[in-house]
Amino acid sequence: MYDIAIIGGGPAGLSAAVNACRRNKKTILISKEEQSSKLTQAHSIDNYLGLPEINGADLARRMKEHALGLGTVFLKDEIQSVYRDGRNFFLTGRENTVEAAAVILAIGIAIGKEIEGEADFVGRGVSYCATCDGMFFKGKTVALIGYIPEAEREVNFLAEICQKVYFLPQYGFKGELDPKVKLWKGKPLRISGTEKVELLKTGNGDLAVDGVFIERAGRPADQLIEGLEMENGFIITDTNQATNIEGVFAAGDCTGRPWQIGRAVGQGQIAALAVVNYLET
Repeated sequence: MYDIAIIGGGPAGLSAAVNACRRNKKTILISKEEQSSKLTQAHSIDNYLGLPEINGADLARRMKEHALGLGTVFLKDEIQSVYRDGRNFFLTGRENTVEAAAVILAIGIAIGKEIEGEADFVGRGVSYCATCDGMFFKGKTVALIGYIPEAEREVNFLAEICQKVYFLPQYGFKGELDPKVKLWKGKPLRISGTEKVELLKTGNGDLAVDGVFIERAGRPADQLIEGLEMENGFIITDTNQATNIEGVFAAGDCTGRPWQIGRAVGQGQIAALAVVNYLET
């Protein structure tokens, strides 16, 4: 049982963790990535106060070390749902369930726009978790569209159980793949079929598949927690970063523009201090 559970390991989430721990709150930070891929890919950051020309990878490492040094518990997992049971929240991930008194959403923005037909085939051939749903496609042909490096582990897992696997990396792929995986260079354009997925149309031709797995940095906020108020794809918060759901706060890119590190860090601090006040009143 934790006082505060933070979803997201970018600047907003890490800032929230630092400030929560400094107020002696038992804090867990849950992230799908070891470090924010969006931040680590920045070659040079010139507008973060006091650290001119630092590269993204170094800044991400220093932020995480700061949070861990103060006692933040780090859990590598992808949260699938958040729900309240009594006074507390339960965060269900691919591999773990976490209980906390309050939640801070610092999930950033989903990398990669929704593919045409994607929403129509969720549960009918479209999946967001290879380790969860891979066995449903044992001996079949699937494609995995990856927007982050963690996709490589997932596609290699699928190669162990599926007859044929296509991998469509939408980032600078430099890793190694299982020999059974076919690298397919092309932008995903449309997912189609009748009762279930049958075809993935790409900029490099069509793929006849039984299933399409999509690996992004995280899920849209309104898929995580029911009843969360959104506007134009962003979480609505007040000046204390509180959402419409009591005990749930949000910070960083998921609350809207500008998508800047300084703003994310500031909102993470505000959210953490607001949560501390919420827990103590």
